[in-house]
Amino acid sequence: MLLLGATVCPAQNFVQDTVSAFENSDIVFQRGASNAPFIPIAYLSARSYGEAQIENTATGATLEFEQQGASAATGVPFLLGSRDALVFGAYLSSNRFETSDDSVDDFRVDTVGVPLGWFRQVNPQWQAAAFVMPLGHRSTQQSSEWTLQTMAGVFTRYTQTEKLWWAFGVFGDDNPNDSYVIPYVGASWVINPKWTLSAIMPWPAVLYAPTQDWLFRLGAAPSGAAWSLQPINNEVAVSLDAWDFGLSVERRLYKNVWLEARTGVGGLRGLRLNSDSGTLEDPDISVGSSGFFALSLKLRPGLLP
Repeated sequence: MLLLGATVCPAQNFVQDTVSAFENSDIVFQRGASNAPFIPIAYLSARSYGEAQIENTATGATLEFEQQGASAATGVPFLLGSRDALVFGAYLSSNRFETSDDSVDDFRVDTVGVPLGWFRQVNPQWQAAAFVMPLGHRSTQQSSEWTLQTMAGVFTRYTQTEKLWWAFGVFGDDNPNDSYVIPYVGASWVINPKWTLSAIMPWPAVLYAPTQDWLFRLGAAPSGAAWSLQPINNEVAVSLDAWDFGLSVERRLYKNVWLEARTGVGGLRGLRLNSDSGTLEDPDISVGSSGFFALSLKLRPGLLP
């Protein structure tokens, strides 16, 4: 414990200084009393998915994949005044796909992202936010080049009561395989200090925090194994159409440092293989689900007990 405390001390001091600065501003993040901790501002995660099967229902051909991955991210907020803040971030991810079929080589997909966000407290009930996150992807397949994907969104949050708030906005995704813009609606309800119902997409969940040191979460999250692949030029892009569903358990290790273990079902359901004709999705392709297990170390800001 002493070693852990010495290691995280500089980050811990920065987190607490930042928390204090925001507490003295006009920005309000959470009003209803809840044991659940604030969202993490940094994390390091490793995950493993079991074997999943891709089947061509027209020909009966099957292909079995396994996937392992690791990712890390951070977002550093800076106050611009009593009502405005900027968030600068970084995201790194690496996913390895393995198959027992000798005709298909194993490959890895690496991702680098640089998110930038803005937040404003408009008045006591309304807040506004926007973000843009360029992502660069590259696979280890032969002749693969870096491809660019950009996600962005504009949102507002309305605090209806001390325990209930709503979010509205627009989300967009532009990548070499697909581009779209969709409306966004979300909500969060603090039922009591132990229970919270979160409909914040794409992370809907039920949260149970019996104390300020424990958090149990049952819900869904985008799968880290959802990719669009083009064999012609080996371009890759993250796809948000596959989800992991499961249970996670988090425990405070030291002040703002938390450890999470998560397990459930998900993974390669969202893997999309483009045909030689350039079709984005083959209707004859069926992707099965698989179990997964993940461990994460998180840094969550908040008041210390």
